[in-house]
Amino acid sequence: MRNRLIGAMIAVTIALALLSVAFAQNGRKGQQKAKATAASNQPFDPHDLSGFWDITNIGRQPGAVNETSNNRPPMTPWGLEKFHKAKTGYDGKALSNGVYPDEKDWNDPILWCDPTGFPRIMWHPTPPGMRFAQTNDEVIQFFENNRVWRDIWTDGRKLPGDDAESRWYGYAVGHWEGDTFIVNSNNFNDATWLDQYGSPHSDQMTIEERYRRVDHDHLEMILNITDPKTYIGTWKGDKKIFQLVDKPARSPYNDLREDICVWSEAKSFFDRMELNGKGGLQIHP
Repeated sequence: MRNRLIGAMIAVTIALALLSVAFAQNGRKGQQKAKATAASNQPFDPHDLSGFWDITNIGRQPGAVNETSNNRPPMTPWGLEKFHKAKTGYDGKALSNGVYPDEKDWNDPILWCDPTGFPRIMWHPTPPGMRFAQTNDEVIQFFENNRVWRDIWTDGRKLPGDDAESRWYGYAVGHWEGDTFIVNSNNFNDATWLDQYGSPHSDQMTIEERYRRVDHDHLEMILNITDPKTYIGTWKGDKKIFQLVDKPARSPYNDLREDICVWSEAKSFFDRMELNGKGGLQIHP
């Protein structure tokens, strides 16, 4: 867990240097078109998502944010009020509420070992380390981050109504339309952030994911967020590409690491860490 926290803090420093450049480039040139991937000629079943999948950087500009997309829609007054309370260490002109150099001022929920939540777990604080496993009644999506999973039910059930208890990772159902696996989810706990920049959401948020296995080695995903209480219009995601791997890159075994946030370790870590005057990190033994 300590390694995950160190990695997240180092990412702050990198983000401070790169994000403002990325947004300027995006404003002038728009999104860079995804480069063609080397298609595999191995046979595959387009309805089989099983395996370990690592996100690639194909089509991403240097320093691009880890995000649904850079095209976040305008916020409602309720959304803005909630967003203005977020304090992070990440820079950015369009997706951040400002930069607070002193870590003690941040109020990012994951610093207190709250669940990362969905969809943030897809891109922060580490790559997803994602695995799909399929049964007759559901698709299970496992994540290395916090050793959590999502049940995506494919048995024909409907999403629960508004009276259902909210969850950190929501409720999810899936179905196939041709070779595209479509996932719809709702009833999310509004205590989570959508990203490391403090983007808020309400308990009215619904998410649609569209997965398509384009060849043996590559999986495409597009994720769209709809939350009328927080955003004016749907937050439409960019296409993300995942690479099939034999085993997770961050584990010596054919399994996901037990990367769990434990408050006793987190407190010990932050007791030994401080930011110096230049915004760099100092780790004290």
